[in-house]
Amino acid sequence: MTVASTWVLLRGLGRESGHWGPFLPTLKAAATEAEVVTLDLPGTGTRLHDRAPRSMRQIVDCVRDEASSRGLLRAPLLLFGISLGGMVAMEWANSHSSEVAGIVIAASSASDLAPLLHRFSLVGVGSIVLNRFTRDPVLRQRRIAWLVSNRRDIRDRIVQEWLQIERDRPVSFPTLRAQLEAASRWRAPASLRVPSLFLVGRKGSPRASRLLAHPRPSLRRPSRGAPRRRPRPHDRRPRLGCGPLRALA
Repeated sequence: MTVASTWVLLRGLGRESGHWGPFLPTLKAAATEAEVVTLDLPGTGTRLHDRAPRSMRQIVDCVRDEASSRGLLRAPLLLFGISLGGMVAMEWANSHSSEVAGIVIAASSASDLAPLLHRFSLVGVGSIVLNRFTRDPVLRQRRIAWLVSNRRDIRDRIVQEWLQIERDRPVSFPTLRAQLEAASRWRAPASLRVPSLFLVGRKGSPRASRLLAHPRPSLRRPSRGAPRRRPRPHDRRPRLGCGPLRALA
């Protein structure tokens, strides 16, 4: 079978390829004419022992190096990123647009479009704080599963899978700290030169995600000395053809 395109999936803060769970085979079954691969960020999963960079540009460089070593850059890629993975996808598309055919972003945000408190839900922040002081790994993973998944029918199975990942490949605190630093400082591109689709859920921080798709000039905070730029209405219009992902939404 000839592969028409390649989807690259990028997970979020402290997560790895194993956390895609049943979504990965479901997407592969739906995207019959595409190759679907996952890439781990430095400090997680298959790259657990790599040092996690503290800037988004450096994270992108590391991910691109792995993509290149796996022969994935022979044709433009379709990127699907969640949360921090979404920031990586947008930065990749902005800095190396010739390598990207389109992006799909879910539950992400940017420092210049939304204040810190609007980038996280109070429930999410509370869960993170509680987990920092919770010694019971089952309770930690149950909190996260309740926060990010609506699939009550498979939640117990997901928790068990995540527990095994935590035992086998625990993410270090320095990695989490570096990822948080990179995410907290990252600013969204003024425009994206590739087709883009933004997915907004009811949980998490939907307002911050909507602002990525339709940024309002009054909310974009420019760097010191940088001229203000009004985003063009078509800059972030969702026009990416990605039937498999829409079918799974």
